Amino acid sequence: MTAFTDELRRVGEQIGDFLCSDTFPETIHPAALGEAVRDYPCRGGKRIRPALVMWACELFGGDREQAIPAAAAIEIYHNWTLVHDDIIDRDDLRRGKLSTHASLRNHAEKNLKATPEQAAAFGESFAILAGDIQQGWAVERLASVADHGVSPGLALELVRAMQTKLNRELISGEAQDVEMELLDSSFVSEADVMNMINGKTGAIMEFALHCGAAIAKGAYEPKSPDFRALSRYAANLAAAFQLQDDMLGVFGDAKVFGKPVCSDFQEAKPTMLYLEAVRRLPADRRPELDSFLRLPHYSDADVAAICALLTGCGAADAVRESIINLSASARAALLPLPANQWRGMLDTLVEHMLVRSV
Repeated sequence: MTAFTDELRRVGEQIGDFLCSDTFPETIHPAALGEAVRDYPCRGGKRIRPALVMWACELFGGDREQAIPAAAAIEIYHNWTLVHDDIIDRDDLRRGKLSTHASLRNHAEKNLKATPEQAAAFGESFAILAGDIQQGWAVERLASVADHGVSPGLALELVRAMQTKLNRELISGEAQDVEMELLDSSFVSEADVMNMINGKTGAIMEFALHCGAAIAKGAYEPKSPDFRALSRYAANLAAAFQLQDDMLGVFGDAKVFGKPVCSDFQEAKPTMLYLEAVRRLPADRRPELDSFLRLPHYSDADVAAICALLTGCGAADAVRESIINLSASARAALLPLPANQWRGMLDTLVEHMLVRSV
């Protein structure tokens, strides 16, 4: 695991240096908007998605340096979705710091002397604009692979795939997630949730892997056996990743996780964890579980009671078992691919997802 963590740190440093030295945000006005555009990409984070780009490239014998702009593009793209997601979820924290709209709200109150209502509207409006510009920044960075030895035709294919397939699948997944909050849980199946996860989380992981492979091979071939194997890996990894996220969202430490615990309960999201509990709890205990939905605040006692319900009925163990099974499927998907150290990195990433706390 030491070699893996060293390599992931190396990717993080390379991408962080690349992004934070990019002058693109400096051209944006007003300055507060430019700062917001740069904020999330330069905060750090796990950098899993750029690692997928670079490791997939090296898996097939590609040049790591050629993949860096694409890896940076994927990270920027991921971050615009987080900016908009935080607005949708009304989350004021991201990675242990103020979310983009919350930070801009504070800016409006302090520097523009806005009323609380004006500041809230300003924060959300500017955060939407920041996310929009980040998407444009991501496209520009991806197109720039043509300046790093990638053929212009392939660069155009990758940009087209980002702006059609990835954009459509990821935003559709987010829309499903939002819609599910308003649906009675009896109308939401586990298959619905897994389909949502594959769009919201899996699509960008798949695209990251396909970008790296395409740069190495000199061709974007999503229907080829190698690309299909990467797709299977991404789908299973994404599902395991999201289920672990759901677990940490209840059982994790808010200070370490970087977001308040039980936010999924507050938003009444039908996660796999919640659906498992609904399926397993006796009918007379279901109202107790639902009494914790949409609370304005969750005390330590509330969190403890939720954890006890999820553990006592076996839902927590069932989700943990699903994470283990999905992880095994992700690792199995790698077996047809070249047996080298980069396949080893992708394999170890699955284990890393199992033991993470953030």
